[in-house]
Amino acid sequence: MLLEGACCGYGASGRNGGFCVATSLIDERCKGSEARKRNLEVSLHGIHQIKEFINDHGLDCDFDEKGMLDVAMNEGQVKTMEREYRILKKWGLEAEMLYGKELEKEIKSPRYIAGLKTSQGATLNPAKLVRGMKKIVEKMGVEIRERSVVTRVIPGKINHVDTELGDVKAPIIVIATNAYSHKLGFFQNRLFPIYTYVIATEPLNKRQWEAIGWQNRQGISDFRVLFNYMIRSADGRIIIGGSDSKYYPNDIIAPGNNKSVSQDIIKDLLETFPPLEGIRVDHAWGGPTAYTRDSAPSVGVMGEYNNIYYGVGYNEGVPSSQTGGRMIADLMAGESNEFTEHYIVNRNIPYAGPKALRSFFGTLRKWYLVNVIKNVGHL
Repeated sequence: MLLEGACCGYGASGRNGGFCVATSLIDERCKGSEARKRNLEVSLHGIHQIKEFINDHGLDCDFDEKGMLDVAMNEGQVKTMEREYRILKKWGLEAEMLYGKELEKEIKSPRYIAGLKTSQGATLNPAKLVRGMKKIVEKMGVEIRERSVVTRVIPGKINHVDTELGDVKAPIIVIATNAYSHKLGFFQNRLFPIYTYVIATEPLNKRQWEAIGWQNRQGISDFRVLFNYMIRSADGRIIIGGSDSKYYPNDIIAPGNNKSVSQDIIKDLLETFPPLEGIRVDHAWGGPTAYTRDSAPSVGVMGEYNNIYYGVGYNEGVPSSQTGGRMIADLMAGESNEFTEHYIVNRNIPYAGPKALRSFFGTLRKWYLVNVIKNVGHL
């Protein structure tokens, strides 16, 4: 049985920016070709799993496997990007640095001076993916109870799960509450909800698309610390998010959109693509995702009876959450393999600091990142 507080896809799983980043679970600490090979198989598993599921079940979720294009705006970001390029090549992945005319063949913007093109990765409509998965697994016999808010979990040999409408008893449970985990007392001061925001433009016409290029439909992300990411939707819109992220004091789960961040995103979009001046924004939304201090997810099992499994802290989480599901399944089955031995399994999640100071230090860190190391870029 799956208990869902709202509807499947209501949270970050269905309202994210539509990126499928294939390499987010690569562990650069791996030594030797065999260890890197095993780790790479794990990192690429998520996107392969999504693709296989879509093909096996005929699921329409606008899956478009055209790779990714990272872009740099200054020389410091170019150096960081070139370092990432060398890392990808070391791992045997397809990657290409683009400059000048070669970059203009992919995207036209006065802000971009270099690009890193990779074949690994895809874009999709995450809500279609989640809602489609729901229908398929229900046909397989999985019982899904939507609008069943879990109010309390009492661990034990038999776990008690209370909801607003009743209670469930189960010998094994999986905690998949991510940004909402603290409301049930799990991962206090280890996970914290960070809000990200997204807008969707009206559909662009042929002239507008020609003016900005982007004919190859890759997901695009810039290399700033507070970066933008964007995709071309199946119906011809630009869906773009980023610019800023928000942490609300005491891990508050805040409803709705943030108008000021949405305006920043629009401003960034027009500075990136001046020919789109006057374009209409049809939709704007936002919501929380769970972050760890080191931005890495965590999967494992806990409790006195080792019967509470969990997968939390997803960052670029569409493929990595699929991989997390595989890890949990293998842990339950008692397997010992590259999935159960991955570094995110049963790891100690770094302490995130007390709630009372988290907002202050978060603001201070953001100022430092934007104003002091803005020319370095992110990896």
